[in-house]
Amino acid sequence: MAAEPGFDPEPILRTLNAHDVAYVVVGGFAVAAHGVVRATADLDLVVERSWQNASRLAAALLELEAEDATAASTPLSAEVLVRRADRKFQTNRGAVHLLNEVEGVPLYRELVPPDEVQLGSESFPVAGLADLRRMKRAAGRLKDRVDLEELDALHGQAEEPGR
Repeated sequence: MAAEPGFDPEPILRTLNAHDVAYVVVGGFAVAAHGVVRATADLDLVVERSWQNASRLAAALLELEAEDATAASTPLSAEVLVRRADRKFQTNRGAVHLLNEVEGVPLYRELVPPDEVQLGSESFPVAGLADLRRMKRAAGRLKDRVDLEELDALHGQAEEPGR
């Protein structure tokens, strides 16, 4: 790919859905889907790590002309995508980040059932508020604390874990 494209999540989500990829949107785009006005430059995903899903994900990423920004020489294949590894891809519609091994981010099966959100003509799975809040607390960065405050302001303050 010559130039880095702008971030356009709708075609990415449409392509994932067309290939029947099992995924849940997390991160900044999930925060925005829950009503917080927030800019984000990539689509953070947790995917089901099965051979069948990895094959569907590889096909979707190939259609999006994805290049592995984590390991450029690594081929896009089910064998690579089924591994428990954090991967970043640059597609023809923007960046996609697979959070398969990030501290504080649950596995796919722990995020199911997700909330369903409509974007244009497409419906997509997004982490529920409780899961999203847990991930934001675990990350603990300034932007995550701000996201938590904004989520609390919109949806009411969540009870602290362990209460």
